[in-house]
Amino acid sequence: MRQLRCFVVLAEELNFTRAAQRLHMSQPPLSTQIQTLEREVGAQLISRTSRRVALTRAGEVFLPRARNMLDQYERSMQEIREIGQGQDGMLEIGATGSILRGGLSELLAGFSRAHPRITLRVHEQSPSLQLNEVRSRRTDVSFNRSMPRDPELAHEYGWREEMVALVRSDHRLAGRTCVSIQDLSEDQHVVLRPDSSDFAAYVMACIVASGHRPRVSQQVVDAQSIPSLIVAGFGVSIVPAGIARLTAGPLTFLPIRPDPPISEVYIVYHPDAPVPALRIFLDEIRRSLARDRGGDAGSGGPNTL
Repeated sequence: MRQLRCFVVLAEELNFTRAAQRLHMSQPPLSTQIQTLEREVGAQLISRTSRRVALTRAGEVFLPRARNMLDQYERSMQEIREIGQGQDGMLEIGATGSILRGGLSELLAGFSRAHPRITLRVHEQSPSLQLNEVRSRRTDVSFNRSMPRDPELAHEYGWREEMVALVRSDHRLAGRTCVSIQDLSEDQHVVLRPDSSDFAAYVMACIVASGHRPRVSQQVVDAQSIPSLIVAGFGVSIVPAGIARLTAGPLTFLPIRPDPPISEVYIVYHPDAPVPALRIFLDEIRRSLARDRGGDAGSGGPNTL
């Protein structure tokens, strides 16, 4: 790069004294740089006489290419600096479909608008796979309904959603303004597979705590799979409120009262993650969530009833 700069400046000045002054060097090192470059390209680029300095035909052809190489080099250095400062790069993000539907997609869209040079690549994954992928550093950050127990992983509270009862529109309870979990004791249930995550086990525990063990018709890993099974007649379910968003079909979402189960979403990442863009991402998401909560860090979120 130094040889190219010397050549370009000399080609612009066509005078060794002025070129050396621009480059903040003396004339002998400038001559050495030009001679070294000519040896490397295998052609004379500068014609030197006692009276004048001129470009050879090879030098005329090489000059725009040298300028282009210098420009590409400067752009590359700028991009690398931006990556180092977190202003550019790519983030791999793990989430379930229900969390994306529950407000995460809007948060990611807002971040992308504010930081268009940071690419976000979202992976829909089961809760356990999300944590494994963060642990192995194949993803940078995960949005998970279960608090990780792994001491290697950092986590922080994101937001919370109420859980609601999901029934078909022709269900006997569909006309109610709210229901209790006990009201669903006569129905078959579509549930999250209890061994798939702590959150799934929590939902099952809430049902059992109401005084009945549900008759399970189907078990799934991700809550966004549940609505189609309810429409098909497999019973009822208790799901995060965000599932109601963008869900079509003959379905009714009923608030659970007086004590609705709560789904909390956690942001999970490696505390020593080497990706600079992750720091910017986390700071931006924290600010967005704080605005949504009205500055109250203990409640609220993208989709709160």
